[in-house]
Amino acid sequence: MESNAGKLQDYLNSLLNELGAPINWTQEDAHQFYVRFCDPQLLGSRLILEVRYVKELQNDNVLLIAEVLNPDTFTPFVLPFNGDKWTVALTVPNNGAKYKKGDILTAVAEELKFNKLSDEKENRKLGMVFINANSIRRASFQTSLLACFGERIVQKLAEQLGPLEKIAPLIVSQIESQIENDILRLEAKLNKQENELRANFREQEIKLQEEYRQKEEMFNKEKSKIDRQLKKLEGQKKLISDEESLLDKRKRELEEQKEALNKEAQKLEGYKKSLKSQFERFRLVHPLLENEDDEDNAISNDQTIHWSDQEDIIATIQGALHERCDLQYERDVIECFVGALKTNQLIILHGPSGTGKSSLARNFSKIIKGAKTYTIRVQSSWTDKQDILGFFNPIDYQYVSTEFLDALVEAKKNPKSLYLICLDEMNLSHVEYYFAEFLSAMEEENPKITLYSKHFQKLADEMIKPYITVDENGLELLDEEKCKQIQSDSERWKVQNCFDLRYRYPAEFEIPRNVRFIGTMNMDHTVKGLSPKIIDRSFVIELRYPEDEEGLIEELEKIKVSKLISVDLEKDLTVTVMDEDCRQKAKELNPLLDQLGARLNRRALDQIGYYGSAVNSHLKFDQIIRGKILPRIQVSRSEETVQALEQLLQKLKHQSDISLLTQMKIEEMLSQGRTITYWR
Repeated sequence: MESNAGKLQDYLNSLLNELGAPINWTQEDAHQFYVRFCDPQLLGSRLILEVRYVKELQNDNVLLIAEVLNPDTFTPFVLPFNGDKWTVALTVPNNGAKYKKGDILTAVAEELKFNKLSDEKENRKLGMVFINANSIRRASFQTSLLACFGERIVQKLAEQLGPLEKIAPLIVSQIESQIENDILRLEAKLNKQENELRANFREQEIKLQEEYRQKEEMFNKEKSKIDRQLKKLEGQKKLISDEESLLDKRKRELEEQKEALNKEAQKLEGYKKSLKSQFERFRLVHPLLENEDDEDNAISNDQTIHWSDQEDIIATIQGALHERCDLQYERDVIECFVGALKTNQLIILHGPSGTGKSSLARNFSKIIKGAKTYTIRVQSSWTDKQDILGFFNPIDYQYVSTEFLDALVEAKKNPKSLYLICLDEMNLSHVEYYFAEFLSAMEEENPKITLYSKHFQKLADEMIKPYITVDENGLELLDEEKCKQIQSDSERWKVQNCFDLRYRYPAEFEIPRNVRFIGTMNMDHTVKGLSPKIIDRSFVIELRYPEDEEGLIEELEKIKVSKLISVDLEKDLTVTVMDEDCRQKAKELNPLLDQLGARLNRRALDQIGYYGSAVNSHLKFDQIIRGKILPRIQVSRSEETVQALEQLLQKLKHQSDISLLTQMKIEEMLSQGRTITYWR
């Protein structure tokens, strides 16, 4: 038989060598191969196939990949032109017949028609013949045995048991009998187990019923007790409700009284300023010689510690806020706050109510020697810079100032002291309406703002020139004797007003370098959003409730500081060099930030570089992501923007240390609705 198989293989080889590789056949070559190879003396018109791959298709058909077997040896044919096994592929209807890998099938081979081939023509050529799917049949029992076990084993079975086609039913009958016996044994075993389970179940049911009865009795007793307590509480609730109504009424009355008192306080403040102005005019005091009570002058050196001498200034600040102000802040918040102070950006503190936004701005100056905080409450009616700076009255040559501008004037007189100006609830009105000029001015080498026209400044200078005298220190003052000669009170006041314009409110007012601006804000439907111009010039710090407040207090108790901190503004709160590594890492994010509408410009990259130099922390780039990068993102949700933000998260994880807080913030942004934004 091996000799016949070799002859058949040789015959196939000679045909293929004569006609060339099937990939190059013409229709005539294919026809010659089919007529000669499918000679009834060799293969007949039926091939023997062994299934190698089965896949169900969507059109209720089944794809079969099979190897052509040698009918003598049941080994695969080998194609001489490439050394591969002869493999055919065909699609058969899924009409109930099930096929699996290893099944032995027979099929009718038909002549391959080139003009009927699809785009898979080249692959079909390698099959050399076309298989009629309707001719697929399962091989006979004997053929399947031959393919699986070989001729020798099949021949021995036939010698001992007779023809295989006859003994097959006996084998099947014996197997069925054995299965029936196994089924009977299993059924008996299952019945026994079922009876045991039923008995156990009944026993458990009785036990549970008894337990239920006992618990029901206990429940009824407790219910009766609770019902009695409930009736008592209902009575107390009614009393409390009546008291709440009374308290609400009292609260409304107090609010009305508070509003009235506030109005009176504003009137008194205006009257106080008026009296002060009149007093100054009467006494002819130089604006730059005003001195308020300075408690810091009475503080001795042994009551202070120096900023630059501290090994860990962040821990020192935490301990001082805890001890002196009873405020507890996590290290990350203080690091961000100090870094923003050093880089002189607008510091935006936001977060839920009660997280200490205003308290941080108000009390930070209480732990710094000579520092002072002014809190300016933003009004929803503010529409331009006059609301924050005041305005010029050209008739009386008087500048009507505000608390904000007076704070800048005071800071200018005390250049060695830190001044914090806090815009409380800064987004009650559009920030760019009243504050944008400050942010633009602060980027200049000598930051200045315009209060009024220089023309009036020149006129004011000319008006007071006849009344100016110079003291022994070279300081210009109004000559009191000359001023007394002015007959009209209104003219005398105008001279004093012009003197104020020259020294206190010049037309171009230079913003003192010892001032830092802070804004607090809540994010809800009652407030205005921040424009890109504001965000671009700010450092955003989100305050949250501490996860472990008791643990934080215990930690701060160990480092509490009772002394004031002495600060050298030029040395301790000024940064002149950049961290180029931080700047470059941020710049590498721009391709992804471009897709999110948040590209970092040169100004932002420089601010990031200065911040990296200002903060000594391994998480400083993580703080930069939260404070400078994520707040810039505000873009419509789409597959592209979601993918860009996800890629940004992965890049940040790979590029640097990123905190769980930052990851949670980005994931929170990814879970939003139509808009992906930091501000939620």
